[in-house]
Amino acid sequence: MKRKQLIKLNGGALIRMIGLAVGFCVAMLATRDALAQGFPTRGIRVVVPFATGGAADIMARVVSERVAAAIGHPITVENRTGAGGNLGASQVARAEPDGYTLLATIDSVLTINPHLIPDTPFNAIDGFEPIAKMVDVPVYLAAHRSFPAKTLPEAIAAARAKPGEHAIGSSGLGSPHHIAIELLNRRANVQFGHVPYRGAAQSVADLGGGHIPLAMGAMTALRPFVESGAVTLLAVTGPKRSESRPEVPSIAETLSGYAVTSWLGILAPAKTPRAVVERLAAEYEKAARHPEVSERLRRAGMDVGVVTLDEFGKLLRADHARMGGIVRDASIKLN
Repeated sequence: MKRKQLIKLNGGALIRMIGLAVGFCVAMLATRDALAQGFPTRGIRVVVPFATGGAADIMARVVSERVAAAIGHPITVENRTGAGGNLGASQVARAEPDGYTLLATIDSVLTINPHLIPDTPFNAIDGFEPIAKMVDVPVYLAAHRSFPAKTLPEAIAAARAKPGEHAIGSSGLGSPHHIAIELLNRRANVQFGHVPYRGAAQSVADLGGGHIPLAMGAMTALRPFVESGAVTLLAVTGPKRSESRPEVPSIAETLSGYAVTSWLGILAPAKTPRAVVERLAAEYEKAARHPEVSERLRRAGMDVGVVTLDEFGKLLRADHARMGGIVRDASIKLN
């Protein structure tokens, strides 16, 4: 008899415990939904894992300025440099998932770094909630005016005639520029030399000064040298011509299937409430499409390329896998 009563008591206690647990979960979900519906109630911080003046920094400031006006709260852009972007990205990955700390980054931090840097301090896929892919950043193969080739086919012919002699500068080992060079060598079956620098500004400056014959770079760095006539744009690495420079052919027009793209996006820490993610996504997408904002981005050498939330997540996963394959096939190592 005592045993039966004990079983009943334990059963009742178990039911009460389950009820309390369910009630707690419902309350937590209700609280999170309420917070999401009232979001935001204060300022937002956007971390850029690179120095001021670069493409990610320009994008974050130009678009966030418009978003801040729309939500009625300030958005502060903070530059946290170091470890090829990993320092700033890891800071955001560890932040409270409430939508008040965001990451504005170039894709390589999430798609290339994890394949090159041992013990990357964040999970590129599961550590973040994609908010908005904002722009595509065209990467150009550019030549100094003293370089005899004036088109990509001519440059390939020159590299074929003198393997390894014509070097292409990049923003560093394992950078998107380096990936673009390695893929060009493999698709064209040639051997351009590679000169890695500690940033695109340095490689493009040496190109403009005639110290190297070729370089990969974005218009943010190339513009003054192109406008002065010191540098010629031979081709863009994306699958098609850039909207901002439609006169420049794509490498794919010469080498079918070639494509190395670079995009900039906004992400939040993993487990940020979906309602908050959707609110941020809507505001950033609307801001990027605003005529004044899109024109400022275009003048900076970027093409507005907003996609849906789900498409952004798929793009991140696909590019992470694709870049990992290129890194492995080309045996790219940082040392």
